[in-house]
Amino acid sequence: MTIDPPFTVRGGDITLDNAEQVKADGLARLAELTGDTIEVDLQDVPRANTVTIAVLTAWHRAAKLQNKSMVFMNLSPELRNIIDFSGLQNILSLCSKS
Repeated sequence: MTIDPPFTVRGGDITLDNAEQVKADGLARLAELTGDTIEVDLQDVPRANTVTIAVLTAWHRAAKLQNKSMVFMNLSPELRNIIDFSGLQNILSLCSKS
């Protein structure tokens, strides 16, 4: 998996095998970006699980610590359902056009 500029997740699913690296890559990308709002494009993440949610919430927390907001875009229906079911839709900012 890669995180392409400005913040597009590419390469498939976030799994236990790659979660630490994806999280670290995302945190590094976040530190490089300027601006108050970071848009994270998840179009190339077709499936989701609790590991995916853990990575997204880690990025979200880090953004808040840097006084930035983070908006997640192009979520798969599966990812949106997990976020809704877990009650995180009121914590994570989701783009309504996903």
